[in-house]
Amino acid sequence: MSLPDESGNVELLKATKLALLGEVTGSILHELNQPLTAMSIDAGYLKMLAEKPDELSAETLIQVGADIEDDIHRLQKITQHLRAFAYEREKTLHTHLKMAVENIMSLIGEQFRARAIKWEFEFKEALPSIAIDAIELEYILLNIFLNARKAIDSREKLFPEKPFQKSLVLKAWHSQEHLMVLVKDNGLNLSYTNLEHLWQPFSVVTVAKELQYYNLFLVEQLLEKVGGKCLVHQYFNGDGMGNAIELTLPVWSTVK
Repeated sequence: MSLPDESGNVELLKATKLALLGEVTGSILHELNQPLTAMSIDAGYLKMLAEKPDELSAETLIQVGADIEDDIHRLQKITQHLRAFAYEREKTLHTHLKMAVENIMSLIGEQFRARAIKWEFEFKEALPSIAIDAIELEYILLNIFLNARKAIDSREKLFPEKPFQKSLVLKAWHSQEHLMVLVKDNGLNLSYTNLEHLWQPFSVVTVAKELQYYNLFLVEQLLEKVGGKCLVHQYFNGDGMGNAIELTLPVWSTVK
């Protein structure tokens, strides 16, 4: 789907990105809270040591200081990453899929852990760099992974009497010119059954009389900029469930 007004399309993409970030606020706060909690514990330990100077040693102070320093670095990494998501910056020419996956799961992994969703990423061979901006690839994955989580939530909500092992699987392989990524989940089939509206911005689906944001508008638009493609498979497992999204991305070496 191509939008005729370029300036309007840019603003629409920005709004879509911000909407996605809004969906992961809880997970991000959790990731920020962990190092803050550790720093609070270390600060309390230092106060306790100050009250017992006979137990104070240089080694202990060095270790506590190193722990606090590590937590600060973790906070800086998260905040710098969020800044790259939210603000204009110099774009990168290429990036690696594995790094993008790891960065996204560091932000939203808590959503999957809290729901007991098992994720599996299969990289059976060394993969080439992809000719796409690093943050834009992460936005693509964020969109697809959040869709998967919503599909799994929807299946659980509609069929509470039928428990299942929730899963998200990513597989990747490549040719000389392209890298292919297949992302599958075993949630309610929301992609193929809503194919007509899937490419529209802010498109929603209705599950159990509740509306939820579910589309691939941002994915398609960001892929289109680099000559990539997105394909929705008619994927159903034995229970008539599941979604499968296949991405085709240009390999960096072929466009240098």
